[in-house]
Amino acid sequence: MDKPGISTLDPSRRASIKRKRSDVVADLIRSHIFQAGLQPDDRLPQESKLIEMFGCSRSTIREALKSLEVQGLVQNTTGPGGGARVAPVSINRIVGLLSNYFYFQPTSTAQIYQIRRLTEPELAFSVIGHLTSAHFAALEKAIAVQEHHPDGTADWEHHRHAEMDFHDILIDACPNPLLGLVCRFVNEAIRHLIGKLGVQEFSAAFTVENIDFHKRLLSAFRSGNAARARRVMLEHVLSAEAIVVPPADRRTDQPVFTEPLRLD
Repeated sequence: MDKPGISTLDPSRRASIKRKRSDVVADLIRSHIFQAGLQPDDRLPQESKLIEMFGCSRSTIREALKSLEVQGLVQNTTGPGGGARVAPVSINRIVGLLSNYFYFQPTSTAQIYQIRRLTEPELAFSVIGHLTSAHFAALEKAIAVQEHHPDGTADWEHHRHAEMDFHDILIDACPNPLLGLVCRFVNEAIRHLIGKLGVQEFSAAFTVENIDFHKRLLSAFRSGNAARARRVMLEHVLSAEAIVVPPADRRTDQPVFTEPLRLD
């Protein structure tokens, strides 16, 4: 008699067939980290204790810890004082993992800007009252780089990325971590897009417009006018969208992520 295919099995049995023991244990260790309130650099129990806690072999524990290390949640070290510790989760690693997902779920430039129209104005609104003197100095520096007239391809690329740096500084000041993560992902997607399109495909007028928008945003931030900051940012995003996503341009139908983002 033929064995039933996976698609005909009960969902609970299907899950048990698909998942390795080490993956299940990795989930249990992750739950332990959260339930125990462990923080970055806190030690996990020793390997022998983990074996006792989860009733599995040494090799399964090591494979589970390696899986958590790849995910960025655990750091494994060897030697005296070594072992597994909780790692600070890098936003760059999270963005890279998200890009892996969207590699298999094609996303167009137009769709990226659809999200940017929603998130960037809220980012500008949310940072009011959270920008420090260091943030303001960094924003001014980013504008100064943009005002330097580009000379050659490398300089143009530096110039284009300085425009995105302005937005990254706002993300660093964002009090909403979920909004910050979405904006960071969108910004990295646009950086990736700049590399695909070619840094000199954008007109000098576009550069001048960006500088003007950034100065207007800086003024709104300094005055503490959240409504004006939101309004100016929306105008800024719509202006950029009109250049980067021209309606008749067939490239907007092509996926943004043709390779994973590598940020670390």
